[in-house]
Amino acid sequence: MKIYRKLILFVLICTTACICSCEKYLEKTPKADLSEEKIFNNFTNFQGFVETMYDDVVDWVHLQASYSEFNWGDDIIPSKKRGFIEGDYFFVIDNGNSPYYNNAATRASGLWSDVLVRNHAIWQNSWFGIRAANVSLAHLNDLTNATDEERRLIEGQAYFFRGYFHWEMMRAWGNIPYADRVYTPNEEMKIPQLGYYETAEKIMKDLQRAADLLPTDWDNTTIGGATLGGNIGRATKGMALAFMSECALYCASPLMNGVAKGSYTYHTDYAKRAADYAWKVIELANQGVYQLEPWTTYSDIFFKKNGTLPRSKETIFTPPQRGNARFFTSSFTGPIIGTDNWFSAPTQNYVELFETKTGLPIDDPESQYVANDPWNNRDPRFRYNIRVDRDRQVVSRNDDLAFVQFYVGGRERTTTTSLTGFGYRKYWDETINKYDNGWATYYYRIPRLRLAEIYLFYAEAANEAYGPTGMSPGANLTAIDALNIVRSRANMPGVNAKFTGSTASLRDRIWNERAVELAYESKRWYDLRRWHVAHLLKHRELYGLEFDKNHTYYKKTLVSTVEFSERHYWLPFPTSQVSLYSEWKQNPGW
Repeated sequence: MKIYRKLILFVLICTTACICSCEKYLEKTPKADLSEEKIFNNFTNFQGFVETMYDDVVDWVHLQASYSEFNWGDDIIPSKKRGFIEGDYFFVIDNGNSPYYNNAATRASGLWSDVLVRNHAIWQNSWFGIRAANVSLAHLNDLTNATDEERRLIEGQAYFFRGYFHWEMMRAWGNIPYADRVYTPNEEMKIPQLGYYETAEKIMKDLQRAADLLPTDWDNTTIGGATLGGNIGRATKGMALAFMSECALYCASPLMNGVAKGSYTYHTDYAKRAADYAWKVIELANQGVYQLEPWTTYSDIFFKKNGTLPRSKETIFTPPQRGNARFFTSSFTGPIIGTDNWFSAPTQNYVELFETKTGLPIDDPESQYVANDPWNNRDPRFRYNIRVDRDRQVVSRNDDLAFVQFYVGGRERTTTTSLTGFGYRKYWDETINKYDNGWATYYYRIPRLRLAEIYLFYAEAANEAYGPTGMSPGANLTAIDALNIVRSRANMPGVNAKFTGSTASLRDRIWNERAVELAYESKRWYDLRRWHVAHLLKHRELYGLEFDKNHTYYKKTLVSTVEFSERHYWLPFPTSQVSLYSEWKQNPGW
């Protein structure tokens, strides 16, 4: 592990430097020449060291200032060739950094830069964060000038991030080594590459320890009281439990069970645990720690256009904004209709997932879906997420530029704009363009985890473990109840009775609900993988919709076919890693 050995040396230098460069937690800037003893003997300085772990969390969105780049399933088709899989390349993009490796053109054959800079890539930054977490845990006994609360906060954050960073790598690469102590530069490190479930157990053990130590709300601690208004985003009990639920649900999912046990079905025992952890987060919501954002202010979860920051009690964890310890201070610079030379368009595949207002899929004969008026009478989340032909895109104009033209031959239906006849609109409204200049007071964030997803974790896990009407022990929600809570917020009826009679029939609607509720939040690619369906043709053939200016016809057309085989279920390890010692095995097919 030559690279990791180098990372260790670099982290010792850069983590100390980061204490000086980051905005201080208690508004106090330490000197760059702090000794190791001074760094770890009091809370203020120790917390400064811990702050570097927040900076190692990868914010997929702001890597490219474009959230579309991180939706790689059957949900979008970009106008530029920026797909996740392109021949033998994984995530080759024109400019900027990949969230998986640390340069823009990493070959699946193993080319990988050893340059030791924080480029905010999951593989690289996770090792930085894990190292910092282990250093923190190793120095807990040096924290002599601190209260019991301060010690618990330091220890809890360290355990949280050690579990979190291992989890971010494992859900993309699969079997990874688990580094649970500080390694010295002179050690010959042959860290065992554990099985998926063995690694997951270590992750959940660390997260459980974090949940036991961390507060539900930093504002209610003595330390947090000194920084009221600046504590949003800090590791909490709810975050740790939420990631435990996600980790356990992945363990329960068909891909992981298939790799470990040879059966691509759900693992019931892990499903029970996922439901239990999700229920613990829901209990926190029942106590007022979290709550679903009302539909009338649904966009507050994602953006604000009045100069204030998007904050919602629905958000459980959002990656911190680079260079700012208060996290939520980014202005939008991404692709807007009429300003940029590329466009990522929702697929017809995804459009078809949105039900009608009756609560039935559009292919159900009782759904009241009208083929020659396909965009009306749909789930309200359809028009919230998807921009369709003739939608207003500029408020300050009333000419043709004010309305989008997605018809064949229309202004936004070109090889550099929409290839499918649709646009997406989840994170902005009509004023966010170069004519209205709404972005001057526009701020946006995309949560990594929010309460609606926890209800969906519970629904999926409880359905697989106990059936549609079963409950996790101690809970008062069935899988159907949890699903309907999410649907109700969007003013949708409860799941139709024709889908509640069996685990299999409800499973289909739960999967669909995840697609609809979590659209364009970087969830779909992970879901298709863990369900072991990404290789199926219906998820690889990506469609658009052709229609004329007057909407006299609609024709579904194949736009692109994605390459995805069994080997693509896991990312390839850098060749420089797996060639260091025989115990580290490359993922199958690579």
